[in-house]
Amino acid sequence: MKSVAVLGLGVIALTTGAFITASAAAGSGTTISSLAKGSYFEARVGGDVRAMPAGAVAFGVVGDSAAGMAAFTITMTSGGSSGAILLTNLDGQVPAPGRYEIGDAGTSGFRASYVAGSEERPEGLFRARHGVLEITASSAEHISGQFSFSAEGFMASDASDEDAKVTVKGAFTSTRAMVAVREAQP
Repeated sequence: MKSVAVLGLGVIALTTGAFITASAAAGSGTTISSLAKGSYFEARVGGDVRAMPAGAVAFGVVGDSAAGMAAFTITMTSGGSSGAILLTNLDGQVPAPGRYEIGDAGTSGFRASYVAGSEERPEGLFRARHGVLEITASSAEHISGQFSFSAEGFMASDASDEDAKVTVKGAFTSTRAMVAVREAQP
């Protein structure tokens, strides 16, 4: 039962990160992003799930930086049944180019998740245990890089077995167009 709840929360987190919610942006007085030409990713998933997700990339700070409750996310959604990938750093800032550790909750680098299946029918949730993210270019308007991580989790068909394993490798590039957001109402 715990795993099913975690799967639901994972899908919600991916959806939230993917669209960099207007409510969070409006609450902090910042802007939200919309995808522009040149936003794309490709990945290969192996192990207990085999897939080749490819599709849209969105990135940005989610939450309220001023209150210290923000995270930087890179969300990759395939739009099909190949799955989605979420990279998150709790720093709340756009990271500089460089190599970052991907790990579980104990790391100060990035956390990563892979959700197998589609948004409508998630088939599994995997959390990274270790890996590397290399950001090759980074600014407020553009980010690109490559990643590789090993993850453990479960399949929705047997949520009690949390020993499923996958490896995820891929690359991404994303350019965003800034869209003004109205100020939050008191």
